[in-house]
Amino acid sequence: MSTTESRRLSDDYEVADVLGRGGFSIVRRGVSKSDEGKTQVAIKTLRRLGPAMTGMGMQQGSKGAPSSGGLPLWKQVSISDALLTNEILVMRRIVENVAPHPNVISLHDVYEDAHGVHLVLELCSGGELFDRIIGRERYSEFDAAAVVRQIAGGLKALHKANIIHRDLKPENCLFSDRKEDSTLKIMDFGLSSVEDFSDPVVALFGSVDYVSPEALSRQEVSTASDMWSVGVILYILLSGCPPFHAATNQEKQQRILQGEFSFQEHTWKTITSSAKDLISSLLSVEPYKRPTASDVRLLLPFLLLRTLLDIS
Repeated sequence: MSTTESRRLSDDYEVADVLGRGGFSIVRRGVSKSDEGKTQVAIKTLRRLGPAMTGMGMQQGSKGAPSSGGLPLWKQVSISDALLTNEILVMRRIVENVAPHPNVISLHDVYEDAHGVHLVLELCSGGELFDRIIGRERYSEFDAAAVVRQIAGGLKALHKANIIHRDLKPENCLFSDRKEDSTLKIMDFGLSSVEDFSDPVVALFGSVDYVSPEALSRQEVSTASDMWSVGVILYILLSGCPPFHAATNQEKQQRILQGEFSFQEHTWKTITSSAKDLISSLLSVEPYKRPTASDVRLLLPFLLLRTLLDIS
């Protein structure tokens, strides 16, 4: 894999239909010209609004994105360049220290031109975890554990490489194919950071439903912040609704800061105490009290066993 302005994306790929859009990016299907169209990829174009940024590409190695609407052009340029630079830095770290990993999206190649930087990624045709949640309302404990174990697997590798996702949510988890037991992959690292570098602009964005108290209050963000998001996802998988819901956004943020959620709805009467204990630990306001991705991967098999024993 290499990045050079002398190579053109159109030389190697035919760009087809749009798969998704973000505030400063667009994802399209790409078809390889080298093998008679057998290889399909996802091409994420990080749009450049400012002057060309030569040399920002990597050496060998959507949905929910921040919106640019209403901002003056100079602010859009500043934000787009920050997000572009940030995602390239994170993807370079992933290529060097994480890939290949079954639960992290793979990067095949990078192209750069006057329009921006084009990331050629593996194509996942199974859709978002978000869509599957909508389709089945809620997951059984067994199925939810299988999903979360894959997310934790990806996070374990990312966190080992000192990468914090910062925007983990069902929309950023893609299934490889349509099978029920499909591999799940973490994607969209536009708001991610490496612990030894984080652009302040990136910290301004994120999805409030999944954001940790420390991120919300602009305190230090760590790998534990991603684990808070895992707790929110697990809560949603098991109940079909988010843990922090309120009439206003301000009230929702206050509940997040205080860790104010409950298992009072009738849905939770059939959920084991082990699953609720895991969610409670993940949604601890104090980051140091949350289990790590490694902890979750170790805990889940035992939780599954207890679930099966409770059922029997």
